[in-house]
Amino acid sequence: MKKIISLITALVLVMTVLAACSSNSGGNGNSNTGTNAGTNAGTEGDEASKETRTVVFATITNYYTDGLKQAAEEYTKLHPETKVTIDIATDNSAFITSFQAKMAAGGKDAPDIVHANLTGDSPDNNLNKGWLLPLDEFAKKPNPYNNDVSIYDGVDEKYHPNMMTASGKIFMLPFDLVGTGFYYNKKIFEEVGITEAPTTWEDLFAALQKIKEKNYIPLAMPFNIAADYEGWMRSAFMDWTARSLIPEILVQPGDARNTPDVEAVNSKIKYEPGNPMFDVGGIIDEERVQILAQEGRYDNQGAAEQKYWTTLKELSKFYQPGYATTSDADLYKLFISGKAAVYWNGSWQVGQLVQDQQKLGDKGFEWGTFKFPTYKEKDPNFPDEPRGILVPGHQLSIVNKKDAEQQKRTEDFLQYLFSPEVAQKVYETTLAAGQFVQGPSLVKGVTLSDEINAYLEGFKVSGNMNGSLGTLSGGNTNNDQTLLTEAKALQLQYYMDKIDLAEFLKQKAEFAKKANKKFIEASKFDLDVKTNP
Repeated sequence: MKKIISLITALVLVMTVLAACSSNSGGNGNSNTGTNAGTNAGTEGDEASKETRTVVFATITNYYTDGLKQAAEEYTKLHPETKVTIDIATDNSAFITSFQAKMAAGGKDAPDIVHANLTGDSPDNNLNKGWLLPLDEFAKKPNPYNNDVSIYDGVDEKYHPNMMTASGKIFMLPFDLVGTGFYYNKKIFEEVGITEAPTTWEDLFAALQKIKEKNYIPLAMPFNIAADYEGWMRSAFMDWTARSLIPEILVQPGDARNTPDVEAVNSKIKYEPGNPMFDVGGIIDEERVQILAQEGRYDNQGAAEQKYWTTLKELSKFYQPGYATTSDADLYKLFISGKAAVYWNGSWQVGQLVQDQQKLGDKGFEWGTFKFPTYKEKDPNFPDEPRGILVPGHQLSIVNKKDAEQQKRTEDFLQYLFSPEVAQKVYETTLAAGQFVQGPSLVKGVTLSDEINAYLEGFKVSGNMNGSLGTLSGGNTNNDQTLLTEAKALQLQYYMDKIDLAEFLKQKAEFAKKANKKFIEASKFDLDVKTNP
């Protein structure tokens, strides 16, 4: 999700009347059938079901907001006893801070539906604390808004493993995919004599230098803590160089967190050079990641670190002035105004760019997208090809309000949202409003236009990078704002030539030890995978 890189590709759903009720699972899904299904599903029960209640869906500014609002309104027309409201946070940090504060106060005022990847804690921890509900039974329950096809069976099965925690419980419902890549202004590229989008770091640097010489901002890069999208690059580099370690950080047979469902997925995963899809759905044990870090299995001051941090520092020379504090919103303005030639961001920006270019008319420009580059010369420290982000973006979870009737109504709205007809309208309404659709929908039956699909090509990668490997390089900050600030300050010292590469890597290694120690203590890990604290 944007910010959920992470997001970072989420979809928003509008409503319309849909699928057949359980007594007519073979129906054609027309609006009359869908209305009947929803009415029957939402009015059964005791007196509590007749009370007027509010279901709150928390999201981020511009993320399917118009589509979600329309879906909420249409749902309430079907179910007058349930008002669905869309609560909008300004950014990821605000979302996380608000959620954690409300849950720490007891959860009474917390939203009912949240983004699971924007809670500030791991899925297992959220379930163990009782902040989020396990969704195993609900996800596989017949959906009356989709001819009794469950939400689980109604989303792309390739991403079923992503729905599970490390202990094998379903914790979220994936609405869409999110990817990352470069947007570029074709008009500026043509002006400076660049005929093709770069595919290697060497070609990218050469292109950015030409652009800089023409007095354009070469690259608009979200860098500050509120939107540290450069972090996706760091994760991509770590995945590229340390990918062979992934089987060692998966939950293994005999581990306390192992279950039959987890083992069914992880037992099939073996590192295969040249196969970027080898670890799809793999379920990571963060305690095993910490064990590898403590054992020093990855040299976070070695040749691979030296190369990719040199690459990133070179890239930073082309960032916008004041990049340490520039907001993502201002970066978008630099790109859409034609002041910046290239913009690193997520697939969610596609909808807004299409809409804004239409508004600009003759003052607009042609644009395209391209992927995270490779190196021109093969390097044994970076085998295979780089992977990027292409993961579930909108990861929707239900907050544990300890109220059966509230849970029932929340579940019913989610079933409505995950019907193909409603999800399709959410997408269409969102795109028409120029808002964020994270990327391709994971709800079966939802389609995008050829134009949108063409722009999304720059975000489609083979395989998805493993973000947990970053712990081996820079430690697990666990969204601790103090640690994040310290890490960013150290990085800026290096970029601004206050310290050299060797000193930077030395201090970063010490920081990683401190961050990991704090994470181990917070997670109550004893570094024994046979136990489960």
